[in-house]
Amino acid sequence: MHMHIVLQASIASLCLIETAVGVTISNTGEPSKKLFRREDYVDGIGYNIQNTPTINVPLNNIASSQQAWRDPSKVESVVRIPHTSLVATAFSSGGGPNQTFNGGAFSRRTSGGGTRNEIYGTARYGSGYGEYTSSTNGTMQYQPVLTLDVSGRDFPHGFPPLSFGNYSGGDEYRNANNSDLPGLLGSPRYATAGEGQPAFRVYGLYKQVSNRTWFIIGDVASIEVVNAVISLPVDQGGCNSFGQTPLPLERYETYSSWNSSATIGDSETRGFTISLTTFQAAIFPWNVVQFYRGSSLALAMLEYDNAFAHNRNTDTDYWASTPLDTTGLDMNFLNCVNQTIAASIPIVDPTLIVRTRSSGALKASGGQVTGVVFGCLAGVVIIATVIWF
Repeated sequence: MHMHIVLQASIASLCLIETAVGVTISNTGEPSKKLFRREDYVDGIGYNIQNTPTINVPLNNIASSQQAWRDPSKVESVVRIPHTSLVATAFSSGGGPNQTFNGGAFSRRTSGGGTRNEIYGTARYGSGYGEYTSSTNGTMQYQPVLTLDVSGRDFPHGFPPLSFGNYSGGDEYRNANNSDLPGLLGSPRYATAGEGQPAFRVYGLYKQVSNRTWFIIGDVASIEVVNAVISLPVDQGGCNSFGQTPLPLERYETYSSWNSSATIGDSETRGFTISLTTFQAAIFPWNVVQFYRGSSLALAMLEYDNAFAHNRNTDTDYWASTPLDTTGLDMNFLNCVNQTIAASIPIVDPTLIVRTRSSGALKASGGQVTGVVFGCLAGVVIIATVIWF
C-alpha cells in the first residue's frame, strides 16, 4: 500500500501536563491511582519541548485542542497498559523509553517507545510494526520490521494486534486473558463479564457511504475516542460521521463456518461478526483497507477483498495489496476518517505514569486503569487532498 498525498501543514502548540491529572478508576479493586506528570521527562533528561518527536505523517490533529469530545460519561481518553506504569492517551505524540511487562501473558516483552510517526500500517495484517533501540544521545531509533507474522512481538504503542485466530501468528493474542489487554473497560455502558471486564474484546463502528460498508474495529477504549472525534463537525477536527454507540463484535469461529466454499488456506482464519437489523456481517483480514498502531485497530470495507491477504497471509511482499476500487468512492470521507483515526487513537504517553495513591510508589499490575486527562498535546495539523491505498 502506498499513499500519495498533497499536504498543507501547520504546527500546533505544545503544552505539557503540569500536575497530577484526574483520579483514575481501578477495575480490579486495587487502591485508587492517579496519573502523575513525569518530572524527569518534562524538566530535564527526557521528553521535553526540545526532543518531542517531530510528526511527519498525514494526520487530522485539529481536534486535539477541542474539549467537545472529551465527555467523561462517553469517552475514557486515558488507557492503562496492564503490568506496567504506562498509560496511553488520545493524540499523544508518543516516544520516550519502553517498559518491560512484569507479569501476564506478555511478561518480559516491552511496551512503549513508539511515536505517532509509525501509526500507519498497510492493508496487510501484521504491518505497522518496528523495533526501537536507544541511541547514544538517549533517543529511540526506529527500524521497521517488514515481516507480517505477529507472534512474539513487543507493543511499541502499548496495544497488541487484533487476533484473527491462528492467521499470521495471532492466536496468542486471542488466547490472552482480558486482564492482560489494554482498552477493555468495565463500564456500565457495555455488556460486562467477570471482574468488571467487557464480554466482548473488540468493538466496531459501522457506516454505509456511497454503497460502501465501512467498519472501524479495535478495543473499546480506542473505538470510543475515534467515535467521539470523528462525529465532530469538520471545522472542529471531525468528519461529521459515525457518532453511534460502539457495537460489540463476536469472535466468529472460522471462515469455513461462514463460507462453505472457503479454500483450505482460508478455512481456519477467524473473523468478527455483527448482527444488525438489516444484515449480518463478518469482517476478515482481507476486508481491511488500512491497519493502524501495529495492526491493533483497523478500517475495513466489506466490499474490499485483498487477494494478497488470503492463504494465511503467506505472501511475503509487505506492500502488496489489491488496489482499492475508487469508482464512486467518497474520497473526502475516506481521507478524513483515515487521518482522524491515525491522529486520535491512544498510544503510550511518556509524560504520564500511574502511581498508587496509598503508597506513593509506582504500581505495575494487571489491573486496568482509565481516566480523563485535560490538557493539550503536541500535534501537526495536516490536511490531505489525495490518498491512494
